This record gives sequence, structure tokens and C-alpha cells, in this order.
Amino acid sequence: MATQEVQLNETLAHLKTESETLKSKLEEERAKLHDVELHQVAEKVEGLGQFVMKTRRTLKGHGNKVLCMDWCKDKRRIVSSSQDGKVIVWDAFTTNKWFPILLACSFSKISYYNLVCL
Repeated sequence: MATQEVQLNETLAHLKTESETLKSKLEEERAKLHDVELHQVAEKVEGLGQFVMKTRRTLKGHGNKVLCMDWCKDKRRIVSSSQDGKVIVWDAFTTNKWFPILLACSFSKISYYNLVCL
């Protein structure tokens, strides 16, 4: 019984040292990549002061939450997708829909941006 306990303590000590070694290796690799965490970058950013945002245009057409949105390369069209399974291409100047695409699934990603905007 005592030998099992000693072996267990030795195994536990070995695992702790191995985890510390892996942690230090990970920190070294992170330093090589100049990788930082978000809170470290956020500390260096200056505040914007009072930031006022105004709604310019409202696009209506999705029946559920909008998951993502992106501008096309021509800076005139916007592509949006939502949980209702629609991908809609908008004219940003007139707010008209150019064409909606209804997908078979109810979860669509902006990866369809490449299909529509290119």
C-alpha cells in the first residue's frame, strides 16, 4: 500500500514537471511569433472619447438574426446572411435587394460572399 502511494506521488510529480516544461516551451514559441493576447493590445489603445454613431440606412429583408455581413470589392454591394437561411446581396446606395439566395439549410455563413461578389 505504501509503495503504491509512493509511486502515485512520483507519477504526480513527474506529470507536474512535464506540464511545466510544456508550458515553458509554449511560451517560448509564442514569443518567437511575437504573439500577444487581446487584453495586452487593448491596454495600449487610446480611448476614442465620445463616439457617436448614427444610423444612415436600414436594410430590411431578413426574417431572423443576421449572422454576418461584408462589403463586396466594388464598395457598392453588401452581402449579408442570417439564421433564416438567406444570403442577400444589397445595393448599399439605394438599399434595394439585388438578389436573395435561399439556402437549403437554416444556417448560412458569409463564405458565400466569395460566390456572390467575385
